[in-house]
Amino acid sequence: MGGILEKLGSYQIMTNLLPGAFFGLALKFFFGLTLPTQNVGEDIVVYYFMGLIINRISSLVVEPILKKICFVKYAPYPDFVKASRADLKIDTLSEMNNYTRSLLTCVLLLPVMRVLNALSLKWRWFSLNWEWGVIALLVVMFLFAYRKQTNYVRKRVEAINIHETENKGLEG
Repeated sequence: MGGILEKLGSYQIMTNLLPGAFFGLALKFFFGLTLPTQNVGEDIVVYYFMGLIINRISSLVVEPILKKICFVKYAPYPDFVKASRADLKIDTLSEMNNYTRSLLTCVLLLPVMRVLNALSLKWRWFSLNWEWGVIALLVVMFLFAYRKQTNYVRKRVEAINIHETENKGLEG
């Protein structure tokens, strides 16, 4: 099990595993909901996957809402890439920023889970078919997450190409 944890980088631990574990423990503490796992290894896999989902919800839903209401403001991406080269601590600060956003999303999801739990107790149809809704939501969420990640990579490549073009112009 230690080998799996060693292979996870600090970013995956901070933004996926820890928020997933926090959320799993919060579900148990607040609502008495426990995971159907048999051992610590299964717990880690489930917590990581829950954290991954929470991270994606935070990126695709919470972050855009906070940007839209002007609660947060990001630097232009080319400036971020340039600054990351000059100050290595920016990557660490960005990692902590994403961790905090994931924890915020965990807390925001707790009332949602309470409502879903109540629905499953009240409506038999919901308790028998909730899995199909979860699968549909996961497909949509991961499609949009894939698109966002692809755009992130493209923007980073473009920022590096702009930087190299500027440097060539200065050399020539």
